Amino acid sequence: MAQVTLVDATEVSVISVWQRAVPRTIAGQFLLLQTVVLGMVLAAVALITVQQSTEDFRATRGTRVLAVAENLGSTGLVRAQLTDGGIDTWALRAEIARATSLSGAQQVYVVDSSGATVASSEGNPGDPAPSGIPVRLGRSWTGDVTLDGRTSLAAQAPVLDDRGRVVGAVLVAEAYPSLWSRLAGAAPDLLLFLGVAALLGMLGSLAISRLIRRQTRGLEPSAIAGLADHQEALLRGIHEGVVGVNPAGQFTVVNDTAGELLDLSTDAVGTPVAGHGLPCAIEDFVLRPDDSSSTLIVLEGRALVLNRRRALDRGRFVGTVTTFVDRSDLMALESQVAAQTSITETLRAQTHEFDNRLHTVSGLLQLGEYADAVAFVDELSRQRSEISSAVTRVVADPRVAALLVAKTSAAAEAGIELHVEPETRLPRLPAEHAADVLTVLGNLVDNALDATRGHGREISVRMTYADGRATVRVADTGPGIDPEHLSDVFVRGWSTKPADATGRGVGLALVQAICQRGGGSVEATNGDHGAVLTAVVGASR
Repeated sequence: MAQVTLVDATEVSVISVWQRAVPRTIAGQFLLLQTVVLGMVLAAVALITVQQSTEDFRATRGTRVLAVAENLGSTGLVRAQLTDGGIDTWALRAEIARATSLSGAQQVYVVDSSGATVASSEGNPGDPAPSGIPVRLGRSWTGDVTLDGRTSLAAQAPVLDDRGRVVGAVLVAEAYPSLWSRLAGAAPDLLLFLGVAALLGMLGSLAISRLIRRQTRGLEPSAIAGLADHQEALLRGIHEGVVGVNPAGQFTVVNDTAGELLDLSTDAVGTPVAGHGLPCAIEDFVLRPDDSSSTLIVLEGRALVLNRRRALDRGRFVGTVTTFVDRSDLMALESQVAAQTSITETLRAQTHEFDNRLHTVSGLLQLGEYADAVAFVDELSRQRSEISSAVTRVVADPRVAALLVAKTSAAAEAGIELHVEPETRLPRLPAEHAADVLTVLGNLVDNALDATRGHGREISVRMTYADGRATVRVADTGPGIDPEHLSDVFVRGWSTKPADATGRGVGLALVQAICQRGGGSVEATNGDHGAVLTAVVGASR
């Protein structure tokens, strides 16, 4: 069952008031923090000052009240009164009044040997004297006593007769100054400290806030928190991988998708890119400092499309952001569509060729040239049979054989001879493997046809099969490939076709992706008369 928590309205009001009371700016928050810290320091200093004042009072006044007690206890009148036993209270009180007026003591007690008060500056004779040490011990003492509920500093001195016997004692007490008095005495020092500390705190707060605002692009804490929340939601919510790299070549951002695609740990942020063993192509791509177009890179059977953009702050280069999009499923579908498109285009060309031949037969029949019509049909059948026989004799897979027959007809229509080399041997392939071989063969032959038109008249195809891999080699008699661009022909978007040509820079990039996905490879070289492309197509993993 879901739990419902009820919050008191007063609590909500207090929280709301507290939130409004806390400054929203960095400078305000630092100043508030400095004020709190300063208050705590001031309270500690005040406590130490009061304690020090108390110790000073005890040290200075303790000596004074003890001197008063000893002086009063050594007077002849006090000694005589306590020795003879005939106490003259008024005479003692007069002596006590003289001592208090000269010393500033507040309370004075004269006690007998039993500890009872015989005379005092206040109080009645016979009352117990304030607790000090027992009179019979006969020694001087200084310490704290409680008088009228207040703690006072007291000193006790013994009274001795002519034989050195203890006949009584004199207790002199002086109340401690009040807490407010002690604070008032320390106020000048405290105010000076408070003023200096407040000034330094304000200057420090302003300096720190300006430094932080400069480093945070002038954003306040709430805005920074909002940006962090939005970044977290954005990086975790999108399907694409995102990697940020600073000018020093270190990761600054790696979202979950990028970590899965590149096999990066969660603590990759802040570490050098070069220390994670990424494939050279990807490491080189993310470390480049310029913008890029969409680039296809195959990584462990995954076709990744990468885009890189420079990040600038007020015109200053601060790094790059690279996005990774996994197009493996789309690439597989594109492979199948490309194979079907190649066959469709070939069939369209054959349809055009068959229309011409049918029109020829129809014309011969209309002219009554029946023998020529029969001979023409026989010749066509023979040519078609020779082509099919030449292909199926070395290619056992019917799908690949059908594509080769169709491509041969398309090449013948363009005035180009496509022949299968005698070394060709290809068995029947599994459906998925055959689909990849169809895509690779179709794209390589189409590129060879484009390169041969206007430059040569021949294309040769060789296909072999070993260890579960099919090797497709297509050579043409075209102009060949510039040696400087042999490694560029497989880059998505690069092409020798005009800029407005359809399918420009896609076919060979698709061939490379299919080959690498199955653990194979593709290579472009220049032969004796033109370009030679060799692709090794493994079964899809």
